[in-house]
Amino acid sequence: MPPADRSLEIRTARILLRAFRAGDVDDALAYRNDADFARFLPHIPQPFTREHAEAFVATNMTEPWETLPTFAIVIDDHVIGTVSFEIDPATRTAMLGYAISRAHWGRGIAAEAAAAAMHWAFAEHDLVEIWASTQPNNLRSRRVLEKLGMTLAPALTEHGDVHYRTRRLSPEAATSRS
Repeated sequence: MPPADRSLEIRTARILLRAFRAGDVDDALAYRNDADFARFLPHIPQPFTREHAEAFVATNMTEPWETLPTFAIVIDDHVIGTVSFEIDPATRTAMLGYAISRAHWGRGIAAEAAAAAMHWAFAEHDLVEIWASTQPNNLRSRRVLEKLGMTLAPALTEHGDVHYRTRRLSPEAATSRS
């Protein structure tokens, strides 16, 4: 397993992915205190208070980076969302999660952030599969997963969610497809 590196920063054309910092509370409060943002995220209380934001940032700063890394998505020095993983080292799989401020919906930022984080997770954790699930009527999230090249599983999960996955090709398989 790779060592924890909370100083890691991943840059794309428009965003920075980094670990959460204590100074991110105001930004977390600003984007998470939005009923439309939380519509498909029942674990996010509404209203989302300062105390919730403080606990959210503290949790993301202290959870084990080796199995529960959560990246802050940063644009113009403000946190506008997250990309996270629940990594199972035994099976070399991970669940992908993401959430982005409603002000940034429809711009491809969620897919850009998730793609960069997935590239890192596959390489750093030697994963063979990354999966995600969402409610069937969460069309925005489903479009993000499709943009990421994830494949829809044929059946709903036990909770009635749709399940998407992508597998990393082995070097041999990638070569044979060229």
